[in-house]
Amino acid sequence: MAIQIKETEYQNFGRCVHISNGIIEVMVTIDVGPRLIYFGLVNGENMLYTDPARQYRSFGEEFNQLYGEDAIFYNYGGHRLWLSPESTPETYYPDNEPVVYGVLPDGVSFTPAKQRHNEMQLGFEVMMNENASDIMVIHSAKNCSKEPKTLALWAVTMLAPGGMEIIPQNSAGDFLQPNRSLILWPYSDLRDPRIHWGNRFVTLRQDPSVNTAFKAGWNNHCGWAAYVRKNVVFTKHYVHNVHAAYPDLGASYETYVNADFLEMETLSPLYHIEPGDSVRHVENLTLQRIDQIPKPDDESELEAFAAELM
Repeated sequence: MAIQIKETEYQNFGRCVHISNGIIEVMVTIDVGPRLIYFGLVNGENMLYTDPARQYRSFGEEFNQLYGEDAIFYNYGGHRLWLSPESTPETYYPDNEPVVYGVLPDGVSFTPAKQRHNEMQLGFEVMMNENASDIMVIHSAKNCSKEPKTLALWAVTMLAPGGMEIIPQNSAGDFLQPNRSLILWPYSDLRDPRIHWGNRFVTLRQDPSVNTAFKAGWNNHCGWAAYVRKNVVFTKHYVHNVHAAYPDLGASYETYVNADFLEMETLSPLYHIEPGDSVRHVENLTLQRIDQIPKPDDESELEAFAAELM
């Protein structure tokens, strides 16, 4: 069927733009954000985590000084665009104002106001084709300041609980040279029971009974990762540039998990952005129904599953 675009409301996030082709459906907030707050198969469940209780937020005196009295950043949930390297409060911009959207031939663009103090304008376009189970998300960042900035675009997707993430390990390369990196954060425990370290794949389970947080990053040359929940798999595709410098000790892919959600995060290379210039980072997000979930520690099953996905 033809692409249908309309305004609607979702939970307590206010006005949203609903986009559907009869196979998949997307909702993006326009009273705040923007956040891609809903992504699911038609008549299915939302694969994204949402935070209607506003549990995840950041605020304090530093926020008030930069962004005004009582400034609060809300995660809201879903999919968002940030800038890397991460810092507080600069990364956590309180994007709580209305978003301008425009209908395109194959999708919708979402443009928030320029960030105060940071002097950056972030936004994204959601592109959808007829009879497809995937969307293209084109993220953009414009330097509105008078000084050049060195930044990476950071696309963060919060996934609903109870699933398993599959991250491929780099396999190609010169036998005499290293071909993969593992980046860990101070609170990450290599013995975490949710993660399985395989030679060809790393798997990470979201377990609501485990309260600790875990985060890791990779130079993911394969340019994809997947999250399996119930009978649906969510896959991120992006391009890793082996010749480019990436933030966070060289990570183009990162993941974070706690008791409520799991985040799949891709990063662009570090860009030197002159005043007035813009840069982009593109992801392809796919939903597929599956019959059987592979075991997290069976690499033969994971390889067959990945081959079918690709």
